[in-house]
Amino acid sequence: GLNNIKFMRDVGMGPVPPEYIDYFIGSTVNIYNPSQLTLNIGTLKLEAGLKGWEESDWLGTAVIKNLRLVPGDNYVLSELTTSMQHPKGLEFVLNMATEDQMLTMRASSTSTSNPALNTGLKTLRNGVIVPKGLEVPKQPAYSNVWNIKILPTTKDDGLVEVSTVFQSPYYMDMEVEGLCSSVAECELNPYPSVLSVYNSAGASSNLLTFPYDLTYSVKANGSTPHAFKMSLFNNSPSLAKIDEFIALSTAKGEIPMEVVLSPKVRLGGVPTVVVSAWYEGSSYPGHLTLKTGPDFPTIRDWYVKQTTPVAPPPPVTSALPSPPATPSPSPSPSSSPSPSPVAPSPVVSPPVVSPSPVVAPAA
Repeated sequence: GLNNIKFMRDVGMGPVPPEYIDYFIGSTVNIYNPSQLTLNIGTLKLEAGLKGWEESDWLGTAVIKNLRLVPGDNYVLSELTTSMQHPKGLEFVLNMATEDQMLTMRASSTSTSNPALNTGLKTLRNGVIVPKGLEVPKQPAYSNVWNIKILPTTKDDGLVEVSTVFQSPYYMDMEVEGLCSSVAECELNPYPSVLSVYNSAGASSNLLTFPYDLTYSVKANGSTPHAFKMSLFNNSPSLAKIDEFIALSTAKGEIPMEVVLSPKVRLGGVPTVVVSAWYEGSSYPGHLTLKTGPDFPTIRDWYVKQTTPVAPPPPVTSALPSPPATPSPSPSPSSSPSPSPVAPSPVVSPPVVSPSPVVAPAA
């Protein structure tokens, strides 16, 4: 069965923090087991190369956890980590968008924790074609029809109720475990998860943001309807554009829309959580549809509150007592300045002259 590995769809990829030197590629692969036997393998590690089997072609290790092969198709998560400093790793990452590439897979003496199984796998050689742009036929992650409900509290908190039907695009049981760990983390994301709408001229505006703690689960071949709250964009779109969307809603009962969603997903019970990126524009012709009801015009109330200037508060009067007033000097009746007071000159007494002593004449 391990000689029949087929790439199905990428799950998530990107540089690995904090150094951003290693590059992670998560993908769904199908391992077809032609026998009627079930194999419990556990964790499987395969050496991955690019377009060849020599040591110089090696670029990293592909890991499949909790591998249990049942007869027929087995859709599993493959985790490949390479280095951007490795020539083959860099070549593989840079060429993903421009050409089909063949990854070569081979077993080693440490591929599993079972020495006997490793002996049986020593001749394993398998080539997996990774298509250009990772574009393959796939099941969409969500329906092309969404519904919006404006709540009585929307005018105050900016929250609306949205509902649609979700599926697993990875051919595996899937659990969505939120988008970020907090609202602040989501705000730092350069690729936010948003619902945008289009006016009659085809211009788009971001209307709603997804909750950071969005969660749901869905079976591999099933679907699940889900209703949740989304936040209106603050001061975007403008009130004039909101009026355009209200006019569209009133005329048609729907508005063209698109969705970009980047959730954290767990597949098939595997402990690894992968950050995915869903844009299903290629899955549906034209735009998606946002169904609206007679309550939709009340969305305007929240935007009016955001754009109405708030009057400044009245000045605060100090409660401290005012200092006592200092009396001003009385003005002089004369227009001429008053002379400065002059201190009286001291009275100098005339010197007292003592009488000279009388000297008797000599005899």
